[in-house]
Amino acid sequence: MGRWNGTFKYRNQADPERDPQTGFYVGGEGSEEWVDAGMCQIDKYAPAKQYVGTDGQTHSYTYSLFVMKPFKGDQITIGTEVEITLEDGTVDQFTVIGTENQRRYFEIWG
Repeated sequence: MGRWNGTFKYRNQADPERDPQTGFYVGGEGSEEWVDAGMCQIDKYAPAKQYVGTDGQTHSYTYSLFVMKPFKGDQITIGTEVEITLEDGTVDQFTVIGTENQRRYFEIWG
């Protein structure tokens, strides 16, 4: 682990609700409110880092975020929107494509 070089916040998509009359799912287009998650270490990869999933499909990502415990990250899943702010004031957004819960930190890829 390096040093804290940014902050991040996240939000999940709103869950659709089932219409009891039609049986169709409606809603879910919006998003929940942003949740401020605090300081983190942000590693940016240019060109994007690539890995092959267990299904054989190649995935690529530009950012790795490392958040120290006691942050649990149980609300962050694949598809969660993340907004990062680097120490130079640069702001960027991405969608989570993977997470890893280690003993000392929680890692987010996007």
